Amino acid sequence: MRILVLDPDESFRQSVCPALEEAGYEMRLRRDPEAALVEAQAGAFEVLILDLETSESGVLGLLRRYRSGGGAGIVLVTGAAATAPLASIALREGADGFVRKPCLPEDVLLALRQAEERERLRQEVARLRVTLGARGLEPLVVAEDPKMRGLLEVAARAAAADSAVLITGERGTGKALLAQAMHRFSRRGDGAFVAVDCDAAPDLFSLPASNGHEPDASVLPGDPQALWRSANRGTLLLEEVVALSHESQTQLLVRLGARNGAGNGTVDRKADNDVRVMATSRTPLDNAVGEGRFRPELLQRLRGITISLPPLRERAEDIPALLTHFAQQVASRTGRPISISPQALAGLSGYGWPGNVRELRQVVERAATLSPSGKLDRSDFPVLNADHAGLTGGPGAFALKPQVESIERDAILRALSAAQGTRREAARLLQVSLRTLFYKLRRYGLA
Repeated sequence: MRILVLDPDESFRQSVCPALEEAGYEMRLRRDPEAALVEAQAGAFEVLILDLETSESGVLGLLRRYRSGGGAGIVLVTGAAATAPLASIALREGADGFVRKPCLPEDVLLALRQAEERERLRQEVARLRVTLGARGLEPLVVAEDPKMRGLLEVAARAAAADSAVLITGERGTGKALLAQAMHRFSRRGDGAFVAVDCDAAPDLFSLPASNGHEPDASVLPGDPQALWRSANRGTLLLEEVVALSHESQTQLLVRLGARNGAGNGTVDRKADNDVRVMATSRTPLDNAVGEGRFRPELLQRLRGITISLPPLRERAEDIPALLTHFAQQVASRTGRPISISPQALAGLSGYGWPGNVRELRQVVERAATLSPSGKLDRSDFPVLNADHAGLTGGPGAFALKPQVESIERDAILRALSAAQGTRREAARLLQVSLRTLFYKLRRYGLA
């Protein structure tokens, strides 16, 4: 393994270099940072050792440029105790380890071996993820339908890439869940997964930075710079991205590098952030572009990979598996067995599920939680009995509250459909405040 040491001191040359060569490493000493960077980016070295004391800003700049240029080698930084704050910055910028001066050969060898082992494990995980394919997503996304399994295969391959992802589909189809699964399946799986509802924060990226002051607690998240920092080396999910204001779209486009042509859905490391951006939308973004509500350049950036999730009514083969999956989740939490009768299973499989997977989960969880025995039959699922109760005049058939709630729920669904999923517009159509609509969505399991 070849090691480049940038501007070593006399002690390093006399004690550490011979020990590393004796351990089988090939050493090369360089003094010119620019020349060293060219060699490193050309792949001439597998390891870089950089001394923070020789040129503090120059070393950090070299590290940033090396990583942003695709450099994947192991990087160790060295320095005295006083350079510990700089070492912390270097570790955030992509360094793999810090060795405190005076450097002892055994300390450097130990840091190298630890970094090599971490890199080996990362590569092994990456190979395993590629080998698993869609099976790796199954614990998070249940699918038996052939169309859905094909989409999961695409999602598994897309997860291994680092480009932007746009996930479309009706409300409740599992767009955010799939994004989270792809994040966990990617090389960023150990990093943060930050999800933001753009419906609730349309001016997300046009808000001024906090500049050291406390952000306004009524605004989410309050400081877009803090948002990028929190998602650094991870994934930022923009739910219902079409709701972003024009100014926010412009700022997001700039952040993704559209102006310098370098953007591919990943924020540039030179901006002190390494963030993969995913987005979801219930409405066709092409239509929003045609209506002037969404910037075409931003759409081009966001749909590096596009995945369209079908509604549950078009993947009926998944319904029994999903019912079993959610029932098992409740059983695991409550510590008691949950079963669904064949009659209930047949009825639920034939139901239209306008709220898709989210509605199915909430219906199962409600029935399993309220059932005294854990043995679920048709009577435990109101969605299967509403029409029947009204016709037979059974107990509670004429109760006013459930009928009003049913009408209110249907009105909200129709407004959301007319507003193409945009909650702010749906609230306007319903002539209620956005806060009231959010409350109703949560109450009826539509959030």
